[in-house]
Amino acid sequence: MKTATAGARAVVLIPALNEQDTVAGVVAVARAAAIGPVVVIDDGSSDATAEVAAAAGAEVLRLERNRGKGGALAAGARVRKERVLVLLDADLTGLRPRHVRALARPVLAGKADMSRGVFVGGRWPTHLAQKLVPVLNGQRGLLRERLLEVERLGDSRYGVEIAISEHARRSGWRTVDVPLPGVSQVMKEEKLGAWRGVIKRLRMYGEILLEVVRSSVAGARSRLRRGPPVGATPPRVVQRKAPRR
Repeated sequence: MKTATAGARAVVLIPALNEQDTVAGVVAVARAAAIGPVVVIDDGSSDATAEVAAAAGAEVLRLERNRGKGGALAAGARVRKERVLVLLDADLTGLRPRHVRALARPVLAGKADMSRGVFVGGRWPTHLAQKLVPVLNGQRGLLRERLLEVERLGDSRYGVEIAISEHARRSGWRTVDVPLPGVSQVMKEEKLGAWRGVIKRLRMYGEILLEVVRSSVAGARSRLRRGPPVGATPPRVVQRKAPRR
């Protein structure tokens, strides 16, 4: 793989919370892609996620308390020094080494600041979700320095994809979508059971909605600070006469 900068390397970051049943498979594929080290950020799991990931060959960064997905990614990015990060969820199915390399390739080659994976085919629930809200896909390749400049990254929890995408849009990042044919995810209802899965999903949606609101407010403040474009015609003020009595 050709890179824009000599010696440029990537690292795969996999945030994981209680994913002992699926994390080993994702680690194995990421290692087979051979783009750099594979690091699992254990986000305060209460199961054997850390031990399973280590046995599969990953480096493990253990967080003593749960920080949410955004906090886990922030912690991982801060302790690594590689120029390019590839972000993968720990519950993926159908992932192949070529998918991991495809995410890394445009960023390593200097053609993009961020790549965003898009599920194609695979299971219909995740395929439909991608059609409706592609911005929520967590499979990405991006420059480490870009990720660390995202506002409130460590506090974004499940809203991290919104935080990254909105910052990228406002900052003018070069972004490309990368199809990931056959890739899907294990649904929360499958992992936790119907009732607990629904509760977890509603909590996730709440955190995403909170980040949408935060990003909208941040965008509005940014536009106010910039003021009107240079050369723009100032708004016309119309004074109405008071009606005669």
